[in-house]
Amino acid sequence: MNSAESNAVTEWHSYALQQSSDIFMKSQIASKEEVFAISDQCMRAWKQGLAAEPLFRLAALEDDDHSQYEASIERWSAVLASLVTPVMPPAPFASKMMTPSAFYEKHEPLFELARSLQCPILYNEDADVIGVGSINPVTCTIFAQAVHAYVSDTLGLLPYITCVRLNYESWEALNAKHFLR
Repeated sequence: MNSAESNAVTEWHSYALQQSSDIFMKSQIASKEEVFAISDQCMRAWKQGLAAEPLFRLAALEDDDHSQYEASIERWSAVLASLVTPVMPPAPFASKMMTPSAFYEKHEPLFELARSLQCPILYNEDADVIGVGSINPVTCTIFAQAVHAYVSDTLGLLPYITCVRLNYESWEALNAKHFLR
């Protein structure tokens, strides 16, 4: 993952989208047609250097009423969390955590991937211990894999990474706090 890749669709984007799509259909929270629409929206956004989260796109596709997103996302997130391993606990306090600005500045490719997947890094102890979160347990797990690969490839460390599930309100607040520079 290098700077040139950070504004384009990477293998991590494609993998997150493919895995999210598969689990959406497996869990029956989205139809094949909805998955195609979500995939198209995410790929177009990422190609333009914009952020996109498949579960959020599903909520937007399902209902034009923004006030309904929270309930739908929470319900779907719980279903998805039951299908991924390890168990991904909710972290309702996450929006109160400080932004790891120094980590993002030091590791710009991770910042760009976190921003584009809308999967913020919640905390870090150097690059040895890192916590990530998302409304989508699938995206979160894949982003954690990307962080692990990046840190081990660039720093020669094997980081300990935790993943937590964010509620919609915390996710929105963290995305605004972390990625609106």
